[in-house]
Amino acid sequence: MPRRADPLGFDAPTAARWLAAVRAVTWPYFRPQVIGAEHLPRKGPGLIIGCHSGTIPYDAACTLVAVHDATRRFARSIGDHLFGRVAGIEAFLRRQGALVGKPEVVEAVLRAGQLLLLFPGGSRDMERPYLTQRYQVLPHRGFATGRGGYIKMALRTQAPIVPLAVVGAEEAHVMLGTAPVLAKVFGVPFFPLLLFPLPLPVRLYIRFGEPIVLPGAPDDADNQRHVDRLNTMVRQRVQALIDDTVRRRRGVIVSTYDATAPARRRPSGRRGQ
Repeated sequence: MPRRADPLGFDAPTAARWLAAVRAVTWPYFRPQVIGAEHLPRKGPGLIIGCHSGTIPYDAACTLVAVHDATRRFARSIGDHLFGRVAGIEAFLRRQGALVGKPEVVEAVLRAGQLLLLFPGGSRDMERPYLTQRYQVLPHRGFATGRGGYIKMALRTQAPIVPLAVVGAEEAHVMLGTAPVLAKVFGVPFFPLLLFPLPLPVRLYIRFGEPIVLPGAPDDADNQRHVDRLNTMVRQRVQALIDDTVRRRRGVIVSTYDATAPARRRPSGRRGQ
């Protein structure tokens, strides 16, 4: 009897085929180097938190492959609300494991012991111009003061947070700016003005940091000041991981990673066990 999708639409065989397609097409083109995969949980829940790198989510697709290759686990992901407006796209994303829904739906996935890939800045991360804001984790959307929904979910489910850095995708197209008028005409969140319409064959670096076990109990999710402090700490940890990865990268297309470079002191925060 054929296996059916779960109540949220996820279908493992479909997701496996999608990851295989990414391995066959995107992976050889960008040649990702995965660093720190030993920090990914092999069982139980976990939130992988990063910042979108570039104007097209190559980073998310390649990270999902990296997680599966390292752990044999399918990481679920959060789709931007833009995709929830188009039924066909939303259904396709749900079969791959993406969630476009309310926080309680996401929390249910974590309570079920699954991994979740989340970019708190959402599609706004992709609007950052290369010349002035490349590789910056901006305090907007989920990273903004008064927000931090992912922190609340981590506290309520007691799930560890694994910081994520993806370096390389910023150079794939090099975004010079946006055209708001064209975005309004086409009904999209932003219309990028790109230096390279087709992606350059840059090398991606996907790096997972040491897990963070957030201090606090589930009830602390209702304390916004506590959530804001933790949100700032995690954002700084992600930024430090990105900065250190950029510093170790040598070249963009013909590129290597210097693992021997001295590490810089990272922001404070309780380490995972």
